[in-house]
Amino acid sequence: MDHNPSSRVSFGCPDDLLEQLDEIADREDKSRSEKLRELVQKEVDVKGDLEGPNPVLPDDERLAEAYRMLHDRAHAPHKTRPRVKLETAKNKLYDNQTPKPAVLEEIIKPLEELGYVSVLPGNQYVWVVVRPMQYTDGEDIVEGSTKASA
Repeated sequence: MDHNPSSRVSFGCPDDLLEQLDEIADREDKSRSEKLRELVQKEVDVKGDLEGPNPVLPDDERLAEAYRMLHDRAHAPHKTRPRVKLETAKNKLYDNQTPKPAVLEEIIKPLEELGYVSVLPGNQYVWVVVRPMQYTDGEDIVEGSTKASA
């Protein structure tokens, strides 16, 4: 990723977070600055379309990120609703903060309670059925063929 050294940013951050970030950057053979530029680019890529409607996401950032991932990963339509295998969802959602055995309780069930997903048993697998993405124009839900409500 190219960077423009003419733009600089300075901000405060707790020491323990910086230490963890430095460890992550070291594991990836990157500098702190490279890792921060990468994280900023990821955030802009995910949320940077300021012209279009905004997706309706959970307020909790971890749940919002999980819903986006499940939405992007969902396939194998079930009665026209996108779905992903529960085991696949767990494999994609676990990390150092949320170990794989905790994904169902800490991520998927809260998303289900908020109406973003449903967990349904199938003949061979347990499925996570993912609600289609909804968008808002700032006040109202924007309906459309790719933005329909569940």
